[in-house]
Amino acid sequence: MKRRLQSRLTLTSKQKECLLKSETITSEQRELLTATSSRIFSEDRMYTGNGEHYFRVGLSAIHCIDEALRRAATDSPRRILGMPCGGGRVLRFLVARFPKSKFTACDVDRKLVDFCAREFGANPVYSQSNFDEVTFAEPFDLIWCGSLVTHLNRDGIVSLWKLFDRHLRPGGLVVFTTHGDYVAERIPRREFDYLLTKEQTDRIGLPYAEAGYGFEAYEGLKDWGVSLTSRAWIRARIAELGGWREVYFKPRGWDDHQDVFAFVRE
Repeated sequence: MKRRLQSRLTLTSKQKECLLKSETITSEQRELLTATSSRIFSEDRMYTGNGEHYFRVGLSAIHCIDEALRRAATDSPRRILGMPCGGGRVLRFLVARFPKSKFTACDVDRKLVDFCAREFGANPVYSQSNFDEVTFAEPFDLIWCGSLVTHLNRDGIVSLWKLFDRHLRPGGLVVFTTHGDYVAERIPRREFDYLLTKEQTDRIGLPYAEAGYGFEAYEGLKDWGVSLTSRAWIRARIAELGGWREVYFKPRGWDDHQDVFAFVRE
């Protein structure tokens, strides 16, 4: 009930209007935000009642995507995948930014996928915990993957990239986010709730400091938790995959929090 009350369209529209009046966004961002849907799904866990921050996060992602597209010298993408789509925190901005494109929304949470299909006209695809079992009907020009690598262990990360490699057209661009040095420094100070126990908080940074990678699973789970991945570690694993060329990297690029990478499939 609380979520339903917080996500009332009258409230989220007012929150968007407050951001539209802010002097902290550019005229281009204001134009994009104006064209973006104000409707937020009541079961979108990324929305906690602070609509201004929710929409800022979407704008932040588009800023990084636009920069990556420019670096890649890529034309406007025609087919775009959002995975995980969540409740469309970023997808809604992609739809406004590329109104002539076709969109696919993919997530393990079917309710979120169904919402994105209804609200944004995206093609719905339900994900699986095993990425080897996920397929798409057509290749993509652009893939946005926000805060998924951040929750996977090494095998899961590599499996996800192989999924993208299978469904990214030659010359296509994949943009994904990671937990890097900033989060590795932040976790021991307990400045943010990453849902880790005290023991996990003390432990996860040790292998990261040595090898650029650390992972701790959430309680009761094996392959889903919090991962730390350095830029060097990401580059090394991508090199093992082969066929991807780095065109963009921005530390803390997404919401001043997660690092942002972009690679072109050659």
